[in-house]
Amino acid sequence: MLRSRFQSLPGAFNACLIPEEKSEPAKKKGLKASLSRNFAAIPSNNEKEAARFAQLWNKIITSFREEDLISNREMDLLLVPYWADRDLDLIQWPPFLLASKIPIALDMAKDSNGKDRELKKRIEADNYMSCAVRECYASFGNIIKFLVRGDREKEVIEYIFSKVDRHIEAGNLIIEYKMSALPSLYDQFVELIKYLLENKQEDRDQVVILFQDMLEVVTRDIMMEDHISSLVDSIHGGSGHEGMTPLDQQYQLFASAGAIKFPTPESEAWKEKIKRLYLLLTVKESAMDVPSNLEARRRISFFSNSLFMDMPSAPKVRNMLSFS
Repeated sequence: MLRSRFQSLPGAFNACLIPEEKSEPAKKKGLKASLSRNFAAIPSNNEKEAARFAQLWNKIITSFREEDLISNREMDLLLVPYWADRDLDLIQWPPFLLASKIPIALDMAKDSNGKDRELKKRIEADNYMSCAVRECYASFGNIIKFLVRGDREKEVIEYIFSKVDRHIEAGNLIIEYKMSALPSLYDQFVELIKYLLENKQEDRDQVVILFQDMLEVVTRDIMMEDHISSLVDSIHGGSGHEGMTPLDQQYQLFASAGAIKFPTPESEAWKEKIKRLYLLLTVKESAMDVPSNLEARRRISFFSNSLFMDMPSAPKVRNMLSFS
């Protein structure tokens, strides 16, 4: 019930509990009107309405944790991001709605056998899976571009993402690239996220190796394009008019000082982003029983159902009667 209605909750909350503006048409009243009302999902660019609902929803969830009705893990799965990521341009649903979607989509892509249209249709049939895929790809790009600081490294990264984005727009990504190697890239990126969660200076060498391994998987196993491999080899110094460059003179991508930003300067928004992405990537159970506590589930059901009841319009605070 909650899962099927959650996309409508922000709209219902803003329609029922936020005072009307004068320019808005008057709402129809009565039981029939309340039952027939449809609350559309909030568009991704309507940050104000999404933020209003997120503030209240998160207050409810944190109060459950304070009462020990839910665990820390359940709280992380239920919370909506406090800091909206403007680079994503999409609604970020609570992780419990998106749990297990990425591992399932990964298996679907791996076994797609070049059937791009069929894979896209299957992913878009599940709106939450579609949201999870788009958010994880966008977050992946943002994090990689944020961490990469070297000019040569940026050139390669920007080129790869531009090629991938072009094929996504053309709708032939699965046809052009080999998705069977995607699980290897997934495993390496999850390892990178773990290092970002720890954010320790002593892990820098391992992070450099991960970047180099991810680049090799993308260029040689997934994209399999000779000119990309040639671009990487030329930056490494692996080919040229005078033959091979000696190994000790080759430029190693991501290995030089300042090539990547790690450890990263931490902020609450950054830590929340990394933790959320880790949950989306790694939670493989469906989270159907979140929250597991019956009282917490009863309260959430009562709150969500009450938004669709026939209730008086919320007045502005200055128009409310004083209690004193």
